[in-house]
Amino acid sequence: MPVAEAGPRTGASSDLPDPAVVRALGAACGLDLEAFRPAHVTRTIDRAVERLGLRGPGALAPAVAADARLRARFRRAVAVSTSGMWRDPQQFDLLDRLIGADHADRRPPRVWSVGASDGSELCSLALLLEGLGRLDGAVLLGSDLLPENVALARERCRERCRERLTPAQLSTLRFEERDVVRSAPTGSWDVVLCRNVLIHLAPDAKRAMLDHVTGAVAPGGLLLLGRSERLPRDERRGLADAGQNAYRRCA
Repeated sequence: MPVAEAGPRTGASSDLPDPAVVRALGAACGLDLEAFRPAHVTRTIDRAVERLGLRGPGALAPAVAADARLRARFRRAVAVSTSGMWRDPQQFDLLDRLIGADHADRRPPRVWSVGASDGSELCSLALLLEGLGRLDGAVLLGSDLLPENVALARERCRERCRERLTPAQLSTLRFEERDVVRSAPTGSWDVVLCRNVLIHLAPDAKRAMLDHVTGAVAPGGLLLLGRSERLPRDERRGLADAGQNAYRRCA
C-alpha cells in the first residue's frame, strides 16, 4: 500500500464532497458513485479517509487508483457486499411455505438473486429447493455489480453445497456480472430476491432498478425485499402483499 500523506483527520460530514472529487473517485474505483445515496457515499468516503489518515476526500482517489487492495475494499464498501447463509430466516420460512404449498405447479423454478455478493443467498435457496424436491432442472442466477463478487460466489457455492448437492444440481447455480440499474436478465422469474440493495441507491437509480426487478417477476411469482425495504404502492406493477416484505404477482 502506498504511504498516505499524513494530516489532520476529518470527521463525518453531512454533505457530499465536491462533485469533481466524487467523479474522480468513481473513475478510480470503477463505480458510478452518483447511483448511490449521497449519505451512504459520504460515510464510505469519510471512513476511508479516517482509516488512512488522509488530509481529505481529494486525496482518496489517487490512493484508490494506486492500490488494488484498497480499491477492492472501497468498492465492496460502496456496494455493501454483505451476506450470509439463511440471512433473515423468517423470509426463507416464508419461501418454504409458499413454494412447498404450491402443489399445482411442479415446474422447476427460476430464481434470480439481485446483489448476489458471495453467493450465500443463492446457496441457501438451492438447499431449500433441494429439501422440497424442486431443485432438479431449476435455474438459479445470481447477479452482482462487482466481478470480484461473482468470482467469489462461484468458489464459495461449490464449497458450501458440494456435500448436499450433486454436480448436476450444483450446475444450476450460475453467477453473472450485471448492473441491474441498467438491465435485467432475459425472461421472467418465479422468485426474485432483491434484499438490502435498494436502500443504498439514489432515487433515480432506485426507480430504474425497481422497474427491472418488478418487471422480471413471472405470473404467480414472488419478489422479496430486505427487512427495511418496502415496495411503494404506485410502483407495484400488479404485485400484491404476500408476507413480510414479500410480494406476489397475480397469476
